[in-house]
Amino acid sequence: MQEQVLTMLAEAGEEGRRYLSGGYIAKELGITRAAVWKYIEAIRADGGIVRAAPRLGYHLVNLDDLLQAGAVSVATSVVGQSYTYLPRVDSTNSEAKRRVRAGCPEGLVVVADNQKAGRGRMGRGWLSVPGKGLYFSVVLFPKHLPMNKVALLTPLTAVAVCRAIIDMTGLPVALKWPNDLFLKGQKVGGILLEAGGEADSVKYAIIGIGINVNLTQDDIPSDLAQIATSLYLSGGSKVARRKLLQKVLSSLDTYYVQSVNEGPESFLSEYRRLCLTLGRPIKFVWQNHTWSGVAQGINDDGGLIVKLDNQETLVLRSGDVHCL
Repeated sequence: MQEQVLTMLAEAGEEGRRYLSGGYIAKELGITRAAVWKYIEAIRADGGIVRAAPRLGYHLVNLDDLLQAGAVSVATSVVGQSYTYLPRVDSTNSEAKRRVRAGCPEGLVVVADNQKAGRGRMGRGWLSVPGKGLYFSVVLFPKHLPMNKVALLTPLTAVAVCRAIIDMTGLPVALKWPNDLFLKGQKVGGILLEAGGEADSVKYAIIGIGINVNLTQDDIPSDLAQIATSLYLSGGSKVARRKLLQKVLSSLDTYYVQSVNEGPESFLSEYRRLCLTLGRPIKFVWQNHTWSGVAQGINDDGGLIVKLDNQETLVLRSGDVHCL
């Protein structure tokens, strides 16, 4: 019932109504005004700032930043059909994996306001600043993909997230192979894909997404100051986290459903257009050696085609790539 009360307050805010009376909420939900007050207090305990005014009712002040179930609403086919918000968690990918083991539905979204052990690729940590970023994971059961093709979910997600940010903010976000979102030469987000299954089928895929939304320069540690940024720092104005999350989930759902019906070319062509790695000299570690060459293309499996300095060509499936 708390979620339904929050939904009513959120819808009122979306429609431009500042206040919703406790009597109206009670009548619509078939509960007492005392029960409404109890749920308002619970919403406040979860981070909602609810202003109460005599003879007017309740007003949800921080709607734009609220990520709780009830405030976030998407009309999707798969992604976000099930939604869980946690104020704090070790990592959303770890929580999503626990829920997969427990039998969660496809499309589950696990959102946290803070991660105490957020993870990036290759065992790296992920900076999580409470109230200023988006940290969430999506559970998919992509039965149409064999295990050797599951990595395609990374460029698919990268395109979906990039397109959502561009559409909402107008900022020139680009992609760095294989999983980073870049803005004006600095990292603004990343994707972590974890999957399990057998050779011919994927049992589950968990896509972790982190976006630096409203971080200030003081929020970014000194050792990351030259390589990391946020949408706020690059654009000069704060971004509504709730609206951005809704846009990303809708975008991911659209690209995912389209890929099931049309195959990987439905997003790979756009990934190639957005990928700043292509056409540039790069260096990378492969088979315990450092190599250099030119990134020439993305193949149909999402691999990076590299022409080495010795004129040989290889396809990278994973690893760290540094543009020169």
